[in-house]
Amino acid sequence: MSTLDRFRLDDDVVLITGAASGIGKTYSEACADTGATLALADIDAEGVEAVADELDAETIAMEVDVTDHEAVAEMVERVTETFGGLDVAFANAGIGRLSSPVNGYSIEEWDDVMDVNLDGVFYTIREASRVMEEGGRIITTASVLSSVASEYPGVAAYVASKGGVAQLTKQAAADLGRRGIRVNAIAPGWTHTGIGGGAFRKDSGMDAMHEQMAEETLLGRLGEPDDLKGIALFLASDASAYCTGSVFTVDGGWTTT
Repeated sequence: MSTLDRFRLDDDVVLITGAASGIGKTYSEACADTGATLALADIDAEGVEAVADELDAETIAMEVDVTDHEAVAEMVERVTETFGGLDVAFANAGIGRLSSPVNGYSIEEWDDVMDVNLDGVFYTIREASRVMEEGGRIITTASVLSSVASEYPGVAAYVASKGGVAQLTKQAAADLGRRGIRVNAIAPGWTHTGIGGGAFRKDSGMDAMHEQMAEETLLGRLGEPDDLKGIALFLASDASAYCTGSVFTVDGGWTTT
């Protein structure tokens, strides 16, 4: 097998949650480009159907609320019944909320963020790993804020949930390694997506914040979802056959200084 062939996903069944937009859509495109069969899930039924229609791959689209454990179990069951197995799972679905500092943070908003960002990832890992055979791969989406705090107030739940994702990824790798299932995380930096109520969209009107973030980043810019395609394929494919339990930071050098 050539080096480039090790990045191919031909004959692999890949599940991606949060696939309707942003990073999840980017993962879907990368996997489709390299031969995967795709199961795309999102709470946005119309959005995930649109993504599936755009891809040149065998694909099913599912409306799934990852905070509902039974829905996640049914999602995985549908994937295995449709395609005969599951090789790769991206536990990617997540939300961001800009709220108050921790002393005034809304309990309801805290629960909403934790339900999606941590519980939903746990449910996806749990159910996907139950049907995977040796060689299975699970990739979570953490964040640069899984290891550092933010100078911007109002993100306590997001920071806590992503820190939980990073540690859950490591523990899942420890639990599943002897079964030959690899679990790793991608920790994106500031990236132009719709998360955080759209604060990171280029047309959000938050130009001053974006400029400050770019100045603090060694590469001098915010990330684009496409910047994550390479690491996603690496972790989803045989190219990363000896990697598990790691959190791969993709932040343009923001956490270096």
